[in-house]
Amino acid sequence: GDVAGAEACGALKNIVALGAGFVDGCFGKSGGNTKAALLRVGLLEMTKFCATFFRGVEDGTFLQSCGMADLITTCYGGRNRRCAEAFAKSQMKEAQACEKLWSEIEKEMLDGQKLQGTLAAKEVYALLKNRGLLDSFPLFHTIYEIAFNGKPSDHITNGISVKSPTSLQGITHISKL
Repeated sequence: GDVAGAEACGALKNIVALGAGFVDGCFGKSGGNTKAALLRVGLLEMTKFCATFFRGVEDGTFLQSCGMADLITTCYGGRNRRCAEAFAKSQMKEAQACEKLWSEIEKEMLDGQKLQGTLAAKEVYALLKNRGLLDSFPLFHTIYEIAFNGKPSDHITNGISVKSPTSLQGITHISKL
């Protein structure tokens, strides 16, 4: 099995779920097409991230239960999505206030559990920034900016508005499956 791919999918889908929650918090039920676009770009960025940082990740992993299926489930019903929706509905503009708001949402909604998406978003952002790759992952970058730098939640659409297919270079193998 593809242990690295499955584990990476398990972490990265939580970041995408934050974005799904931002969509739900901003656009409600009218955001269905936006959410679908977010899942599409999210899967592409998950695939690209794995291809960039892990050797031997199998293309088929992304279409298995640990990939697309878990991504869909998490983006429609997971705790990361629910908490990000609450965040979007009561967002503040300062980075420090963002951390405080996430903490309050965790306490109020998760009964002692912790969000994995916020932790993963911080780690992925730091890695991408360190490698100069933020522009190659516009969705992950935008989710971080909303979650921790006070960018308004409705800017989530900036992360899914891929300017051209070349802005996600290297993601051709998934379309060949």
